[in-house]
Amino acid sequence: MHKPCPHCDEDALEAADEPGVLRCTACGRSCLVADAAGEARSGRPNARRAPGEGADWPPAVGALGFTALFYVVLSALPSGRIGELFLERGLVPVVITAVSSWALLLIGARWQRLRREARALDTDLFAVESHAGIDAERAGRLRRELADRAGASADSFLVARLERALRQFEVRPRVDAVVDFLAAESAADEGRVDASYALVRVFVWAVPTLGFIGTVIGLGAAVGGFSESLDAAASLEGLKSSIGSVTGGLGVAFDTTLLALVLSVVIMFPASAVQRLEEGLVGAVDDYCAEWLVPRLRERASGGDAAIAELARRLADHLGEARPGGGGG
Repeated sequence: MHKPCPHCDEDALEAADEPGVLRCTACGRSCLVADAAGEARSGRPNARRAPGEGADWPPAVGALGFTALFYVVLSALPSGRIGELFLERGLVPVVITAVSSWALLLIGARWQRLRREARALDTDLFAVESHAGIDAERAGRLRRELADRAGASADSFLVARLERALRQFEVRPRVDAVVDFLAAESAADEGRVDASYALVRVFVWAVPTLGFIGTVIGLGAAVGGFSESLDAAASLEGLKSSIGSVTGGLGVAFDTTLLALVLSVVIMFPASAVQRLEEGLVGAVDDYCAEWLVPRLRERASGGDAAIAELARRLADHLGEARPGGGGG
């Protein structure tokens, strides 16, 4: 029976030649039996988050709380230009403030998690001497201890990469297979990082759009007030009142656009900086694997290699005995 592929989500996994390995006939990539079993239990593809990516709803709740607190504090302060901009321009500035706060809190949460994960790159998580190496049996033990050694959660970016590489080596104890696997994981993680910023890009696009909506609302109110001023031109008091509605509508139009453009820039710069840090972390994890993991992997000697090694040892012993003075006599 076919199983869903964790890479392309097609029901096309079949047993490969190596034990414990499945190959997808649709995309051609291979995976371990444990990956496919985990996907089957969860009922969804076995996709992982990008580094620093967390749940979206805690920043959303925090943004609502911050917006409410901000407007309460602002309403208690003496009236001024800032209060006029946020309090006297309708509902659109409230929505812009909430969305911008959500984006900034989401970016801040990613930055904090990236800082925690970057600290793990400065430590040797294996504590194995290079001459001792990591065989398939030791790889299983290290894989189960990684999260505790890193001081991070099991879904940490570095821990997840190392854990999957060790599991690959545990099932297929071949260094070249692990190197190919790490290269494929690096390319996949770069794609995950780029895709994980989809919501932030939506925020950068949505905030100016909300400003334009406020502009349309304000211009509509101004046009309506101008038509009223024409009707009330015979009366001086009516003309003053209608002109006030025209200027109020124009104020809403220009102020909401100004607020939206300023906050979109405020979102854009930290989002770009955090994304650059995240892309740098991908390269740092690649370097970590190349420096601390791959040189320590030791393949299990095959039957032919063991026989050749034994013959070489016997030949060396025989030559030592054949030398003058050899054999201890």
